Amino acid sequence: MKAGIFTTTLENVVDMGIQDTRHFKLAFDPGTVFDFDAGQFVNILVEKDAKTIKRPYSIASPPSWKGFIDLCWKRVDGGLVTNLLWDYKKGDKLTIQGPLGRFTAHKPLPKAIIFISTGTGIAPFRSIFHELLREGTACEIWNIFGNRYDEDILYQKEFEELAGKHKNFHNIFTISRPKTWKGEKDYVQFMLKKYISNPADKHIYICGLTNMIQEVQKTALEIGFTKEQIFFEKYD
Repeated sequence: MKAGIFTTTLENVVDMGIQDTRHFKLAFDPGTVFDFDAGQFVNILVEKDAKTIKRPYSIASPPSWKGFIDLCWKRVDGGLVTNLLWDYKKGDKLTIQGPLGRFTAHKPLPKAIIFISTGTGIAPFRSIFHELLREGTACEIWNIFGNRYDEDILYQKEFEELAGKHKNFHNIFTISRPKTWKGEKDYVQFMLKKYISNPADKHIYICGLTNMIQEVQKTALEIGFTKEQIFFEKYD
């Protein structure tokens, strides 16, 4: 679908975790067609001082959920757009541009895909997880998801339920500053090295901040992955 400009209505807002992160559900007007590929993003358009400002946000819902899209973003100190959006309430209008981007699962699918993210970098992967599992893929899906604190794991219950329904979906949650957390407690690149040894017929997708992406890439290459097996999207 060619990118266009759409007016949406903020249908729901949910606070998530302790790090100023929210889940937004944007509904389209009845009859609006908005087709996209899992992993794509939209630009949010806001007006400030007579100028239109664009900020990209990954779509966190799969294409099969019609009539709306989910977005998930964290308020950034000094961030112009996220701080403006923080005051939006249910029923407010938001203008978006999209769909955009090519951060999608490459087909034919390999034997396994390892998705590695931190924080809101999970957003495009949530879209991809649901779409691949809905399609009934036999591909092994690994969700290696890192956060600072126990309560920061976005969509944790949802991902655990997916793992309970699909034997080929595996969650590896890891916390770097645990409080009462009993699970993994190291950075995501070490989880990659711990759980994935054979790179044959596998892809790696990484989403988050540049430093994390670089560390994961370095580890993946050390394991034996090639650059052609690694795909990433930076959030800074």
